[in-house]
Amino acid sequence: MKKLIISGLIAMFCASAGATTMCATDDTLAIVLDPVIGGTSHSSNSDLFEWSATFSYGTVWGIATCVDTSGTANTAVEELRDSNGEIATGGERTGRYCWCQLAHPARSRWVFQFASSSVAGCRSHCAGGCGNNVRDGSAFRAGLFGSLGN
Repeated sequence: MKKLIISGLIAMFCASAGATTMCATDDTLAIVLDPVIGGTSHSSNSDLFEWSATFSYGTVWGIATCVDTSGTANTAVEELRDSNGEIATGGERTGRYCWCQLAHPARSRWVFQFASSSVAGCRSHCAGGCGNNVRDGSAFRAGLFGSLGN
């Protein structure tokens, strides 16, 4: 009964319009991923295709990939494939279209970020762009955070 009451209070106080509430496994801690709340900083590693963004509530991080599949800005897809038809897992360097995925605190779908003029340009800027857009872009955060749990 106590867990039920705590869970209800967390949902009531943490959720805002458009926000995704992530709860720890013990249902006593909630992290609110609200696309309206901007971040304070971001970082990336273009060699490893990793990125992170820091918010007042903590840090989220994820992966990036460059494939041949185009998309619509800020829109999530359930499955993404590389140029060989293999399911993308992050770090692909085969195309000029940059996609981002949240890995922590939960895994999101792949969200389209941008089309580069070249594969090399995508490789250089994809991970940094993911971190920057998660920090600064409410529409991008809405696509990323909104694809959790789908």
